[in-house]
Amino acid sequence: MAAVPELRFDALCRTARVLFAVPAVTVHRTDGGGRWASLDDGAWAAVTAPGVWPDDPVVTEDGVGHPPVRFFACVPFGRCGTGRLCLYDIRPRRLDAHGRAALDDLAALAGQSLDLFRDACAAAGREADFRLLAETSTDTIVRGDLDGVRLYISPSVRTLLGYEPEELIGRRAAELVHPDDAPPFSAMMRRVRAGDLDIGVTEMRQRHKDGSWVWMEASVRLTHDPLSGEANGYVASVRGVAERKRTEARLEHLASHDPLTGLPNRALLARRLEEAIAGARDGRQPFALLCMDLDRFKPVNDTHGHQAGDAVLREVAARLRAVTRPSDTVARLGGDEFAVIHPIKASPAEAAAVAERLIQAVAQPFRVGDAPVSIGLSIGIVCAPVGGLDPGALLSAADRALYDAKTVGRSTYRFAGSRQP
Repeated sequence: MAAVPELRFDALCRTARVLFAVPAVTVHRTDGGGRWASLDDGAWAAVTAPGVWPDDPVVTEDGVGHPPVRFFACVPFGRCGTGRLCLYDIRPRRLDAHGRAALDDLAALAGQSLDLFRDACAAAGREADFRLLAETSTDTIVRGDLDGVRLYISPSVRTLLGYEPEELIGRRAAELVHPDDAPPFSAMMRRVRAGDLDIGVTEMRQRHKDGSWVWMEASVRLTHDPLSGEANGYVASVRGVAERKRTEARLEHLASHDPLTGLPNRALLARRLEEAIAGARDGRQPFALLCMDLDRFKPVNDTHGHQAGDAVLREVAARLRAVTRPSDTVARLGGDEFAVIHPIKASPAEAAAVAERLIQAVAQPFRVGDAPVSIGLSIGIVCAPVGGLDPGALLSAADRALYDAKTVGRSTYRFAGSRQP
């Protein structure tokens, strides 16, 4: 906490003695804050204060205290009226209007000093409280200027990013932001500085001191100079959200992937199909949609049980992934139905080659316990944009081609419209 200078009124007492030509001046704080005096000799050290301090200014020629005082003036000062500026003289005297105004002015100066001292003490206390909150908060508190340079960062940054606060003061947050997250972060900060956002909230990754990336959420507010009202910087509250991101990713994966095989499910296939159609519509990337169904799979379940059937389905998924490209989408639609979205260059022959690899991969025997099991794969194919750009129509066309493949003998493929490459 910043130290508050000691409040003393010795100089005021000396000034009042000279100004009013009196042998004694005292300043008292009736709240127990202290007593100050300026006396012309040791005898005045015994001057005593009134038993009860008046609430209003008092000027009297009656004898008070000891030694005999023939003149006494007392003026309260301070916001709460707890200060008293007192003049003493052993000679009778009168205080004219000019002297009374001067006494009021001195009291006003004393009051301003006392009030400023109290405000400084209160501010120091608030600063200590705010610093305690900032330095014990699990959130990281940041204070920065309008250029984004950090002026203060709380100690919890050690846990968040592995840095000591001093290592980040004087640097910009943008220096540590992941390149993919930098544009939206910079855009949000521009809006905050422009006053378009009361509180800007963004998620981003920042680089940990060990080189890893840390997901965090930052709430940023523009600050203003209390006197001019002009923007003078920002404050931010930053917290790590890595666990939340992992949970969101798990939930997203569960919602979009088949729990048995780990392949994309029907919902994710639909989204990928829309993306593929958009690419084909722009003329950038034709693609083939392959709908597949296992041949002779039902006897596996009937003979060996559903656990064996599930094991075969997992192995089928692994084989399908093994013979396709990372850019392909291999999905399980349900049961023993699968699908592939395969980008092609121009010729349907590329899709035919993929279909042959898929059929060969599934044709290899599976082990169920100690027994080999043979199944097959039938495939229906439709190409886009030649076969259309409506997702429902494409799926229907591929399904009809799959039915044709089943009809002609299974473990083969057919193109929609029976036009083979």
